[in-house]
Amino acid sequence: MNEGNFKLLRDVAEQKLPIEEALQIAEGKLLAEKKLLDLKGITAEGKKQLAPYQVDNAIIMAAGYSARCMPLSNVMPKGLFKVRGERLIEREIRQLLEAGITEIILVTGFQAEKFDYLTEVYGVKTIVNRDFDKYNNMASLYAAREFIKNSYILCSDNYYEENVFHKYVYAPYYSCVYSEAYCDEFCVTKTTEDGTILNIHRGGDRAWYTIGDCYFDKAFSEKFCRFMAEEWEDYRVRNMLMDDFHIRHIGDLPLRKQERPRDSILEFDTLEEIKAFDPEFQTFIHENLDQENTVNQVFFKYSDVKSYHSVPTEQLSGRLHLNENLFQPSPKCLEVLEQITMEDLYLYDLGHSDELLDTLADSTGISTNHIFVHNGSAEVIKSIFSILLNEGDYVLIPTPGWSYYQSVADEKFAKCIAYEVREGEESYEYHMEDILEKAREYHPKMIILTSPQMPTGCVIPYESMERIIQQNANSVILIDEAYWGYGIDDNVFEKEMITKYSNVVITRTFSKFYGLANIRIGYGLCSYPLKRTIGLDLPLFRASGISRKIAVAAVKDRDYYQEMKRKTNEIRDWFTEELNRLTDVKAFRSESNYVFLKLLHADADKIRAYMEENGILIRLFRDKDALRLRITIGPKDIMERVLFQLKRALSQS
Repeated sequence: MNEGNFKLLRDVAEQKLPIEEALQIAEGKLLAEKKLLDLKGITAEGKKQLAPYQVDNAIIMAAGYSARCMPLSNVMPKGLFKVRGERLIEREIRQLLEAGITEIILVTGFQAEKFDYLTEVYGVKTIVNRDFDKYNNMASLYAAREFIKNSYILCSDNYYEENVFHKYVYAPYYSCVYSEAYCDEFCVTKTTEDGTILNIHRGGDRAWYTIGDCYFDKAFSEKFCRFMAEEWEDYRVRNMLMDDFHIRHIGDLPLRKQERPRDSILEFDTLEEIKAFDPEFQTFIHENLDQENTVNQVFFKYSDVKSYHSVPTEQLSGRLHLNENLFQPSPKCLEVLEQITMEDLYLYDLGHSDELLDTLADSTGISTNHIFVHNGSAEVIKSIFSILLNEGDYVLIPTPGWSYYQSVADEKFAKCIAYEVREGEESYEYHMEDILEKAREYHPKMIILTSPQMPTGCVIPYESMERIIQQNANSVILIDEAYWGYGIDDNVFEKEMITKYSNVVITRTFSKFYGLANIRIGYGLCSYPLKRTIGLDLPLFRASGISRKIAVAAVKDRDYYQEMKRKTNEIRDWFTEELNRLTDVKAFRSESNYVFLKLLHADADKIRAYMEENGILIRLFRDKDALRLRITIGPKDIMERVLFQLKRALSQS
């Protein structure tokens, strides 16, 4: 049945077009000739042809916890918010029932019991997604997989101005509205002539973006559920949004773009957005919250703060996205475990001396009075931020750079100002004037310098560091040396810097150069007064004694790490040179165990996805409006494989 015939039959079946009018239309007359319509309406044959398009049910996802709607979301799920006199989910259910959709499956999770009344009032079936706090909404679809057929897939918190639902639907689709301005949504960037979506990209302007109702037919659902079942053991799939999973299989799961008028479907991210739409919503908030409840007020303060998370990775090989040391640590580190005693397990380490501090002091030539140890450099940085920053303080951070700085500053309600690390002819370089100008303008409490810089691999010269320090005596200068160890002149200036300037702290980790990411040891170098201040936020007990013994073995095995450093740098330089031989690829000189590169005419995200499909994980970064790739350096055979697959990916782009 063509779409025109379908729509006319559907309109008659849903009593939106009187049969008398339908039979006056040319297409209606044609359907009458085919005995699909008569004076009484749709014939038995017409109903038979319409039957495959009948909607079986609606799956409504209502499991999540809406952090951005705190404190109200602490006491009820967002789907139960009352907007313009109606609870969001009840409005959606009533619209479905009005359209003739009687089987409604509700997937709950957070405060699931608060949805129970809907079963009695509307006859909905509820399924509890017990993983709502672990994974994304793919977990809700997985919980409801046996019910997904000819199904509407909906969220409980959308507001539809008009009833968009039908008892019969012609083809799978996703509703879209148009945005002239930039929006951080899933934007449709390419379609076929009939509107089938060929490409979707997160973020864009002057684009149609997906929102609200989505419809799967049986053929689509069978494929979707099969892919979901086959890939469910992959943690990344469980943690995906439905949109991301669809993009992953977009060639096999065709959805049409269903254009809707702007503001016909509303999605509220915050309480302020709802209040702008419905001024009476403030009354609803007051009715459901004790405004004197200080706990709720504390929660509300943190509603827009997002915790930083590393990307979960089950894969053990091809991990070139985390800058782990793929050459592995010294074998002497493993030997330490053979000498572990029961006392190492059950006694607190409260001895006066600390072998790791002493070993670091001997290695760096810096007194133990200037060294402190923590559980990894991320924790070192977090403690520094925690003890030194206050609400409203400014922090200068590099861009492109590690988003962790922004995340930890947000927890203190400090304000991050980005300065530029810019592309040079052979390598990236710190934009000194940008740093100094922004420092003069904002008088930051802290300035973050990363050397070697992540993700670009460039270093900041000592003279430039000193210039920044001297001109910002009232700022703490945090020099993040997580990727220390691969340079020629490591440990040359650190002692002079921290003894000459009391406002400088250098952070390091055993995760990268020493290849001990999982023992969680990091340390800081700074003046004694600054160490004493930072020490107020250090753990009550020392970092793991077993981990510290392993770290000592690593520092002492200097010969092993000098040879590993030589191999890493040699392969890195070879790999960089080979990348630069490729057409339309620019790899930048790096002083660490990774290479940063730009693709002149290829989609970096598609290249990353291709590499992942072939077992190689690499990292994507944004530099201004362009995407760049960062690739960790491993042994020669691994990098040859990376180069081979990258060439294949580029040839197909």
